[in-house]
Amino acid sequence: MNVKKTETFITKMGVYILLILTFIGIIAVFDTAFSWNMFSDSLELAGGIFIGICFILVISSVLVSTMLNISRIANSIEEISKRKQ
Repeated sequence: MNVKKTETFITKMGVYILLILTFIGIIAVFDTAFSWNMFSDSLELAGGIFIGICFILVISSVLVSTMLNISRIANSIEEISKRKQ
């Protein structure tokens, strides 16, 4: 498994999903603030579920990216210590 490619993919996926969440959040704030009621109740429920799933994916991508980077840091420290011996 190529850790660097996996980490890059996970990070990009997390950033894209976060951008989508930001856009949806802006629309939701305007919808609530101005009482536009742009969406039906069932669509708002589906949107809330979608936002929850996206939030879980973003948190998961952050955790996976952190774990992969920690392993890369450990491997780098091991290589540096081998070079100094």
